[in-house]
Amino acid sequence: MEFEERLRAASSILEKKLLIVGELTRRLAPQGVRPVIVGGTAVEIYSMGAYQTYDIDLVVAQREQAIRALEAMGFQRAGRVWFHPQWEAVIEIPDTHLAGDMARLNRIEIEGYQVDCIGLEDLILDRLNAAVHWGSSEDRRWVAILLSGYRNTLDYAYLRARAGQEGTLPMLEELLQEVR
Repeated sequence: MEFEERLRAASSILEKKLLIVGELTRRLAPQGVRPVIVGGTAVEIYSMGAYQTYDIDLVVAQREQAIRALEAMGFQRAGRVWFHPQWEAVIEIPDTHLAGDMARLNRIEIEGYQVDCIGLEDLILDRLNAAVHWGSSEDRRWVAILLSGYRNTLDYAYLRARAGQEGTLPMLEELLQEVR
């Protein structure tokens, strides 16, 4: 099935986003470049669509190569984001360095594509940082939801060690008590 047909057949906005990142990843793979989904789209993935965001945040070490691939796919620059008018898709590349462990990436397979997403613990730590350092009550709420939903699979030693390094351990412990 052709890419455009796959997009039209997507059963959800999240599936459409994953297909777009999958196509971008396919185009960048020969250059050794792998975009990583972060931010709200990662929360959307781990919350199975309960959280929704409009744009797709990616970390791509080789930003210029990613921009060229986005342009080849029909994306147009609109300030700091890239917009595709036919697909109603917005991509932002907020960073070239992943604030997390590359070995903990979650590889998602969808329709023959492989898409990388920030690891769950690193996403929780990212949202925890926003809750503590920016005072974001919404991020605090999503940390609690993710901790609760994945309580049996989390690497607590990693979470606590990183939270200790980042000055967020007190809130992590508080939230862990709340979700027990």
